[in-house]
Amino acid sequence: MKTSGQVLVLGGPDAGKSTYLLQLYGRVFDGDGQVQLRGAVDSMVAIKDGLTRLASGRPAGHTANGTETSLTLPLVDNETGREWDITVPDYAGEDLRRVGDALRLPDRWRDLAATSDHWVVMVRLSLYPDMPDLVSRPVGLLASASPEPPTGADAQRMPIDMFLVDLLQLLKHGRAQLGVVSDLRVTVVLSCWDELGHADGTMPSQIVHNQLALLDSYCTTTFGSGYRVLGLSAQGRALTDADPAVEFIDQGPGAMGWLVLEDGTHDPDLTKLIAAE
Repeated sequence: MKTSGQVLVLGGPDAGKSTYLLQLYGRVFDGDGQVQLRGAVDSMVAIKDGLTRLASGRPAGHTANGTETSLTLPLVDNETGREWDITVPDYAGEDLRRVGDALRLPDRWRDLAATSDHWVVMVRLSLYPDMPDLVSRPVGLLASASPEPPTGADAQRMPIDMFLVDLLQLLKHGRAQLGVVSDLRVTVVLSCWDELGHADGTMPSQIVHNQLALLDSYCTTTFGSGYRVLGLSAQGRALTDADPAVEFIDQGPGAMGWLVLEDGTHDPDLTKLIAAE
């Protein structure tokens, strides 16, 4: 089986995956970033309601359990001229959690792993305060510590970095089962960066190294130069139904949100997260 330039976006409940997909569509549709649309999109069903909510200053809706839709975008890289189609599957974060907990890949997930050559792993670190550092902290300290359990819909039975390492190993094994040996890129994205309160210039890799050390160590060893870490604030701020954000209504969602690049600089071009390299 051959890969097709597909990006597989992985994220648990409330990680910000759906919001990023909506903002990504808006960016490539406007054509102001590094990547833009080169043709019509087959279906807008999966994103129409979410775009309407963002444009009214309200948060995008949560993807329902059992949802298995895909958004295919025909793209062109403005810098390299490369043309490719990217298919971004949409699914509920709870569905991803069940895949990881079961430690067995359904056929759909095996195919997604095999046909993609770039995996984007979204982690909303604010859901996991005081993450234990399993690599750099002594085992004795971890054993004696009693951290507060994570809250929110994405709480796991194991630390999030352990869960993600297991998931990546599972997906990588599924890819190999179908005979795929092509290079694989992995981008760990600290989503909802605006919630973390880091000073300007903070490099996302420093945060992952310190707070998701097991995941960072695994990705560094396994994927080498194909591994990178970025920050993402897809909205730039929190949104609520009770108090719609006026700036979203006045300026539009396309003016909101930013990436934190590897060197810590902020960039409003959200398409760089999935741009071809």
